[in-house]
Amino acid sequence: MRRTGRDVAAVVTTFTPSPAIVRNLRQIASQVTRVIVVDDSGQGYATAMVESAGLANLVLLVNEKNLGIAAALNRGMAEAAARGSGWVITLDDDTLVSERYVQDVFDFIDRHPNMTVGVVACGRQREDSGNTAGYQGEDMPFREKRNLITSGCVFDVTTHDAIGGFDERLFIDLVDFDFCIRLRKAGRKIIELECAGLTHMVGASRTVRFPGFALTVYNHTPFRLYYQARNAILFAGKHWRFDPLLCLVLLLDIVRLPAKAMAFESEKWKRLSYVVAGGVDGLRGRGGRVPYRF
Repeated sequence: MRRTGRDVAAVVTTFTPSPAIVRNLRQIASQVTRVIVVDDSGQGYATAMVESAGLANLVLLVNEKNLGIAAALNRGMAEAAARGSGWVITLDDDTLVSERYVQDVFDFIDRHPNMTVGVVACGRQREDSGNTAGYQGEDMPFREKRNLITSGCVFDVTTHDAIGGFDERLFIDLVDFDFCIRLRKAGRKIIELECAGLTHMVGASRTVRFPGFALTVYNHTPFRLYYQARNAILFAGKHWRFDPLLCLVLLLDIVRLPAKAMAFESEKWKRLSYVVAGGVDGLRGRGGRVPYRF
């Protein structure tokens, strides 16, 4: 895979990766100048696995404690800038990119020099939906989005710096939505190309089907619900004037999350306790890491 001629860094955040991280790192490594992996486990869980990929362009950073995905991304971005990278692609450790992912993104950027782009990403598909494939054409169909998930987003370093980076108060959930909405506030576009460029692991989610509709149950660990509830309130407090509809949809999670937990998930009362605690801390304006465990 030929590189684009630009100095591009892949910033990969990891916590407790599966062995698939080796395959995923090798796939992106041939497309970028360097691969910066930030192990945010606080225990160095990923070190041996990451180093086993045998990448000549690897930079491994290990956080001394779990700081959250926003802080991990900001640390990776700072390292990329310090090493001279002008562009970054951010990735989760369970994301596999297509063989020409970075090339597809920059082909689009080069064909639209007058577009004020914040981030660009190729389309996504689940791991069980088939092989990834880049777009093979003169130009790429695209859509403008409200938000994109962090994994797969390509943007320049100055864009990250201009809006103050990722919000570390959010710690994990809605970090990507917050980044995108601040880009939109700054007049930049969020672009998704209509080519299948990413696959994600299916994970532990399951679909519960009813007549006429289906419900996805994600089976997150109970404390994760704290962040989802709290951050919906913090997000709405920051952005409701700019995008009230999106804020309303996210705030509805404070009702949906405990309802799904009580109906379909284990440890029901523990999950409900985290949702309530997150809602209370959100109203108090409290950010950062969850301060207690039930």
